[in-house]
Amino acid sequence: MNRIAVATLALLSAASSYAPQSLSRSRMAFVLRAGIDGGGLNLDEGKASVLDTVVSKPDAPAARSCGGTVMVSGLLKSKDRTDQTTFDFLKENPLFEWSKVIAYCNDATFAKKRLTSRSARYSGLLDLLEFKEAASPDAVPSPDDLAGVTSLVAYGVTADEVKEIASNAAAAGVKNLVALMENPTDAKAVKAAADSLGKASGVSFTLVTVPKIVDGTEGTSAYRVGDALASGALSGAPDMPRDEALRLMTECLALDAACGKSLSFETVAADDAAADYLKDLRGKGYSRSQEVEKMISGGVAEYEAALGERKAEEEAVAKETEVKKEKISKSREQEIKELMAKGKREYLEMMEKRVETEALEILKREWREKYFARNTSLPEEEYVAENMERGKKEAIRMIKMLKGEKIDEDEEEEHWMDREEREEAEAAANEPDPEPVAAAGGDKAE
Repeated sequence: MNRIAVATLALLSAASSYAPQSLSRSRMAFVLRAGIDGGGLNLDEGKASVLDTVVSKPDAPAARSCGGTVMVSGLLKSKDRTDQTTFDFLKENPLFEWSKVIAYCNDATFAKKRLTSRSARYSGLLDLLEFKEAASPDAVPSPDDLAGVTSLVAYGVTADEVKEIASNAAAAGVKNLVALMENPTDAKAVKAAADSLGKASGVSFTLVTVPKIVDGTEGTSAYRVGDALASGALSGAPDMPRDEALRLMTECLALDAACGKSLSFETVAADDAAADYLKDLRGKGYSRSQEVEKMISGGVAEYEAALGERKAEEEAVAKETEVKKEKISKSREQEIKELMAKGKREYLEMMEKRVETEALEILKREWREKYFARNTSLPEEEYVAENMERGKKEAIRMIKMLKGEKIDEDEEEEHWMDREEREEAEAAANEPDPEPVAAAGGDKAE
C-alpha cells in the first residue's frame, strides 16, 4: 500500500513539473483527468466542449428480456475461421442469462472442432454449448429446430430467408429474433424483410443491415446507426470488420432500445462526427452495450445538433465582435478626423497671428525708416492700417523663406525703398521736355 502511495505521489510530481506554471492546481488536475474521460474544459474559452454537453456519465442500459435458450444460425461454415466470436459475445455479456446456447450448423462434427477450444472451456462456454444439425445444407431453422428456443440470432440471411425464419419463429414461440443482412443491394428486399418480421406474432425482432463484411477486429472503425428502411442498399458504404458486425448483432439482441426496429450500421471515416462521438463515449468508460444503446437512441444526431448550435453561437459572437470592431474603428476614424481638423484650425489660427505680428513689425520698421527720412507724414497707426495687406504678404514671404519653402512669383515683392526709387525714375521719364529759351535781340537760339 505504501509503495502505491509513493508511486502515485511521484507521478503527480512529474506531471506538475511538465505542466505550464501559469496553470492553477485545480486546472492542472482537470487536464490530467481530461485524458482519461475523453472530455474536458476548454481552457482557452473557459467552457465545456460540445461533447461534454451531450455525453454524460454512463447509465445502466435497458436490457431486453433475454434468458433461457439462444440459437445461432448462419455461422460455422468456413474453414478459415472458428466463428467462436459470436458465442463468446453471448457468453460474456452480463445482460444475458442463458441456460443453453445452441449452434445451428450444417455439420455438427465440424462445428464442434471449431468451437471446442481452450478459451471456450475456460470461459464456461462449453458448459452451455449444444449443437443442432440442419436437415439440409444452409437450411434455416424449422419450427421443430426452434422448439424450446427463446431467442434466435440469424447471421447473413436474405430477404426470403428472413420471411421463412420469421414464420418459423412465430410458430415455435420464439420471443426474440435478430436477423443480420450483409450488404443489401435492393432497398425493396430490406423493406420486405422488415415487413415479414413485423408480421411475426409474439416475436420481438430487430433487423440489422451492415455493409460488406471483411475480416477484422471490433472497435477499429467508427459507425453510424440509421433506419434500415431509409438507408436501403448499403453497397456503396465502406466495409465493416467481421467482429464489429457480430458485436453489433449480439448487442441488438441484448438491448431493449433495438426492439421492433430495422437498423442500419454503416462504417464511416475517422473525420466523421460519429467517430468523435464514439471516441468520447469510450473515453468516458461506456461499455459496448451502453455505447450501442446510445447510438441507437440518436446520440450522434444530438451531438451534431449541438455542434450546429455551438457553431451558430460562435458565428453570432464573431459577427457581434466584428460589428463592435467596426463601430470602434469608425469612431476612432471619426475621432482622428476631428483631431486633424482641430489641429489644422489651430495651426491656421497660429499662422494668422504670426503673420499679423510679423506684418506689424515690418510696417512699424518701414514707417520709422520713412518717417525719419521725411518721406511720410502719416502717423504710425494710419500707416500700418493703410499698408497692412501688403505687410501680410511680406510677412508670409519671409516666413516661407525661413522655412525653406518655395516662394511664388506674385509673392516676390520688392523692398519699399527700391519701389520708391523705381517709381521716381518712372515719373521722371514720363515728364515732358522743357521749352527752349529765346536769345537776346529777338533771335531764337539755334
